[in-house]
Amino acid sequence: EEPVTVEAKVRYSGKPAEAVISPLKDGKVKVSFKEKQRAITKGQSVVFYDNEIVVGGGIIESIL
Repeated sequence: EEPVTVEAKVRYSGKPAEAVISPLKDGKVKVSFKEKQRAITKGQSVVFYDNEIVVGGGIIESIL
């Protein structure tokens, strides 16, 4: 219901990066990385972690 700070990882070999996930009305989330990430594309998976625990994830639908 509220924005949450997580570590987000876009590709398997990628380094986790600090991000904020904010819930949207349609059950989706907006992911805002603290630092610019390179080569993120639609269709890739993104996984959210709280330390080493997976707390969620999804498929990237749009890039703003």
